[in-house]
Amino acid sequence: MIILGITDNHTSSACLLKDGHILGMVSEERFNRIKGWMGFPERSVRWLLESNGLSGAEVDFVAINRLGGLPVGDIEKADQSLLRKGIKAVCRIAPDGFLGSNFVKDVYLRYAVATADFGGVRNSLAELGIDSSKLRRVEHHSAHAATAYYLANFYDPEETVLIFTMDGSGDALCATVSLGQQGCIRRIHAISTYHSLGEMYTRATQYLGMKPIEHEYKVMGLAPYAPEALAEKAYQIFKEFFVLSPDGLSFQNRSHRVFDDLIHLYMERLKGMRFDAVAAAVQRVLEEVVVAYVRNWIRKTGIRKIALAGGSFMNVKLNMLISQLPEVENLFIMPSCSDESTCLGAALKVYADECRALGKQLQVEALMHLYYGPEYGERELLSALEKHAGEVCWKKSAKITDEVADVLVKNGIVARLAGRMEFGARALGNRSILANPSEMRNVSNINRAIKMRDYWMPFAPVILEERQHDYVINPRSWPAKYMINAFESTPLAQKELICGLHPADLTCRPQFVTREDNEGYYDIVKKFEAKTGIGGLLNTSFNLHGEPIVCTPEDGISTLLRSKIDYLAVSDYLVWRKDMPAPEEFVR
Repeated sequence: MIILGITDNHTSSACLLKDGHILGMVSEERFNRIKGWMGFPERSVRWLLESNGLSGAEVDFVAINRLGGLPVGDIEKADQSLLRKGIKAVCRIAPDGFLGSNFVKDVYLRYAVATADFGGVRNSLAELGIDSSKLRRVEHHSAHAATAYYLANFYDPEETVLIFTMDGSGDALCATVSLGQQGCIRRIHAISTYHSLGEMYTRATQYLGMKPIEHEYKVMGLAPYAPEALAEKAYQIFKEFFVLSPDGLSFQNRSHRVFDDLIHLYMERLKGMRFDAVAAAVQRVLEEVVVAYVRNWIRKTGIRKIALAGGSFMNVKLNMLISQLPEVENLFIMPSCSDESTCLGAALKVYADECRALGKQLQVEALMHLYYGPEYGERELLSALEKHAGEVCWKKSAKITDEVADVLVKNGIVARLAGRMEFGARALGNRSILANPSEMRNVSNINRAIKMRDYWMPFAPVILEERQHDYVINPRSWPAKYMINAFESTPLAQKELICGLHPADLTCRPQFVTREDNEGYYDIVKKFEAKTGIGGLLNTSFNLHGEPIVCTPEDGISTLLRSKIDYLAVSDYLVWRKDMPAPEEFVR
């Protein structure tokens, strides 16, 4: 059974499943180089089919991560009969919490629920040789829930898992609670978009002058800087907007404002508040409400194995607090759990449904890595090098990990492009920029010359898994392969990994790496440890600020030329600009 999964909203993506096994997964932005690109992921689908030797006719089903609706650009074209059907559909999905028909209309127009004909998607599929009758719609939060349940490292059909999804909005909902058992997911609770904590956070992002549905991580990064007194003053205002319901099993929007109207409310109530205090307040409200909500559902159901997915759980500080709850026995957080991963969730949901209909046993594998994108061989690399022969030098090395480690010891900055590209928002070693984590000037060097990040934003470390307890406080040994959870740091980390810690609160968002996960990447860190005693590196994504993470050798060389990265390691080649010395001669 071959299933193509697609996400065609922000950060459009595609994946391919064969009998429950992930063959590949990639976001369209990596090919077209437009960050956060929305639309049908045509190049991604073509790569998935071609790289697996498949034709469109061999695809059995196409799963899409929404029930229906209009593309954002077509909102004004909605005819009234379609609109009336949409309003009824919204009310049917989540009748509680909608205060008046104007809100229902707004939800339908903005978030596109239930009645469009998917004409554009069907046409795109036809161009790929895929019969549009194979298209299956999967409700948005069901797709999120499928990634959380079926891919959990503790997945066992005989065990019951408590599944939480949460985001800004999807098919008129912002959060759900479900039970996963016997390979099935049964929803037991849902909250309408009207009460969206994710929307609260997104509008705070916009209010602070940042890009909504993209820069929420900057608000999270800014929050710890606020002086306590200023943060408390802003919190006293924010906490009146969103609260737990009286039974503790839901949360409510008490501001009676949604979407852009929330920004007007912030302007009215937060006038004169400092920007870091606003960030601290919205982060604190999110943490307090969600942590209590999760704890109360665990107590109500008695189920202590939990799985999380949806954009709100990209907030690593929130995840840290959930992971510290004594009620939690086992925890899985879908990595890169924003909407880009719903292509996979939609495919998994269709696969599970079809298996049940056919009486077949599910064969889903727990998620072991995220290296599901394209990889490139020597031919593609040499072609890109020859194109830029007047601008770069290169050499092939039989000891590439030793040479990279030597440059890092001397405080050089090395980008790595190797193997299959990782999926999602986090660079996990195959499309990463690496640096000595103990030398603070590397932070300013990377920010000034490469990343151009906002000054308050932290970097993150990659840590040898066997050294994790030297550097992070993780008494329950939660796995951390994907930079989706934060941890408190140890005094040793505050010395040796200081560049990878948050400057204000000294927490970190680590990636623990083993040789089994990624041999070449692990070996670089291990060689660096042998030379310095430090069991980690600073790891940040290989891209310039505002651009997608690099995909191809051409992308990597172009980024090298437009930045002050010292060296680029591509497979077993080292590449550098003509104005740089050879790696063995490098001194900083």
